[in-house]
Amino acid sequence: MAKLKILLLFPNTGNEGVMPLAIGILSSIAKLIRYEVKYFEASFYKKRVSAGEERERTGEFKFINREKVFELLPYKRLQDDFNKTLINYKPDILAVTANSLEYELFCELIEGARLIKPKPFIIVGGVHATIVPDDVIKNPYVDVLCIGEGEKAWKEFLIKFKTGQDSSTIKNLWVKNHYGIKKNPPRPLLSEKELWGTPMDLSYFDERHFMKPYDGKMYRRGQVELSRGCPYNCSYCVNSTFKDIYKGLGKFFRVRPFDNLQKGVKRIIQLGCNMLQLQDECFFNIPYHILEKFCKWYCKEIKLPLLLQTRPESVTEEKVKLVADMGVPIQISCGIESGSERILRDICNRHTTLGQIKNAFKIIKKYKLRSNAYTMIGFPTETREEVFKTIFLIREINPDVSIMSVFFPFEGVPLRKICIENGYIFSNEKARTYTDASILKKQPMSGEEIENLRRTYRLYTTLPEEYFSKIELCEKDYKQHKVLFDELVALSWRLRQ
Repeated sequence: MAKLKILLLFPNTGNEGVMPLAIGILSSIAKLIRYEVKYFEASFYKKRVSAGEERERTGEFKFINREKVFELLPYKRLQDDFNKTLINYKPDILAVTANSLEYELFCELIEGARLIKPKPFIIVGGVHATIVPDDVIKNPYVDVLCIGEGEKAWKEFLIKFKTGQDSSTIKNLWVKNHYGIKKNPPRPLLSEKELWGTPMDLSYFDERHFMKPYDGKMYRRGQVELSRGCPYNCSYCVNSTFKDIYKGLGKFFRVRPFDNLQKGVKRIIQLGCNMLQLQDECFFNIPYHILEKFCKWYCKEIKLPLLLQTRPESVTEEKVKLVADMGVPIQISCGIESGSERILRDICNRHTTLGQIKNAFKIIKKYKLRSNAYTMIGFPTETREEVFKTIFLIREINPDVSIMSVFFPFEGVPLRKICIENGYIFSNEKARTYTDASILKKQPMSGEEIENLRRTYRLYTTLPEEYFSKIELCEKDYKQHKVLFDELVALSWRLRQ
């Protein structure tokens, strides 16, 4: 008997390779149940300018010639290649994992393939399906969606699909049937052992998926989790919505079993990685005894450059010294978001003080570690004066790298409701990237002013104040002063060397 076929689709909206955790896990489970699996991704088709490429233009990142690393195919080929894959492979199941931006690309692709017969059974999971299931299940092409952690639901679904059994009672799944839509509740969160118990299928990922820019060079960078879940409830982040979905269903913040972590890291390194990035949302929130155990092992057996991220208030001298003593190149990234205490407290629901932010970067610099500060612009009611509070905070803490993103009220983000209630958005706007113009209405700053400030952020935060008049010329009329802008970007890098 021929194996049933699954086509895994990752509608990546970026212009570079990504190694989605979900794809590797879904494939492993499917192959264990003896399905045939194929992978289609949108990663290597030239779309609009990516956020990374835009940050290179503005000087936030050093320029990298990606064309020497991998080829990008014309975007117009994406639909044709997807259609040909459906026609030639004839999958029984099309499984999709997507965030909000990626879900829009999925809708575009599946609409473009609507005439292809037979239509595969379509199941959608990921962030977007979890936070707005009512929207996803209305899609006429979607048969089933999965809310939240789908490992157990996916396995149960595949077994029942293979044997022709009814799948309408599987927890985590919303299923269309002859009677309407069966909306099953989520099951408890996975335990630590279950969460990392299935090894990822890495067979789909090649050199292109690991090559990432860092400080003007390309590295073969692997990604690893030590923990899953964020303990904070920022209003611009979807984590609080996830916590509401899983309230009373288990521990949201989980730490990976150490022996499992060791195996996972070594497996990634065997693929030739020369740098590791930790995917933990707040590294220093991991219990100290586990951090200590990890650092002692890492500096003894791994010894690769390491990128990690954390919150400023979690930074202590004891923890920073712990990672510094590993003796490998380290970059610590911290989300600062704003230099305005009003924005942090009243808009972002962050109780980080400016003193904590300054102290965190002071400690990181003391141990001569590379630092990165994330900021945002375009929060509801934010003024130009408050943006410059952010700029002057960055000038004071002087991180090695700092990037500014434009706030977007994504589905599932608490601030989205506030934006709708106050008429700042209409609620049906399409998702955008973090470097696009703001869509908020009725604000102290126009979308154009926000876009211009984001573009000149690197210049305002790194060049001496005597250059501010020239920077303002570039801010007010970028096209007219593009040559000056490029000269100032080059100067900012020369002064930082």
